[in-house]
Amino acid sequence: MKSSYGLSKILLSTVLIIFSGVAMADGERWVEGKAPSGETVKVVISSMSKLQYPRRAVRYGIEGHVEVAFDINEDGEVVDLRVVEAKPQLVFDKAATQYIKKIKFLPPRLDGKGVYVSDISMRMPFRLQ
Repeated sequence: MKSSYGLSKILLSTVLIIFSGVAMADGERWVEGKAPSGETVKVVISSMSKLQYPRRAVRYGIEGHVEVAFDINEDGEVVDLRVVEAKPQLVFDKAATQYIKKIKFLPPRLDGKGVYVSDISMRMPFRLQ
């Protein structure tokens, strides 16, 4: 009986996720990074899936955040994805990195040419409500 209560709690929990590092205007979402020339480049996000809150964290009522950094190559693929900070450590890291890997980016452009963009960061708070 206790295990079915735990499952109900997981299914009924609401998760609040607000990303810093993602901007939105005119219905488009994007991230910003630096081109090799040092210029700031906006990389448009073409699709984002739903972030999965780890079941273990829901079960134990754990909240926290993960900050990731990554680059995007000329084809719009995530490169050099790394966790910069995680609190608590190793609780949300996997969920955050899997989420970033699933985001689809349009190939970044600067002056009409494909460009490699570095120094992109996103902070993902994990909050139960």
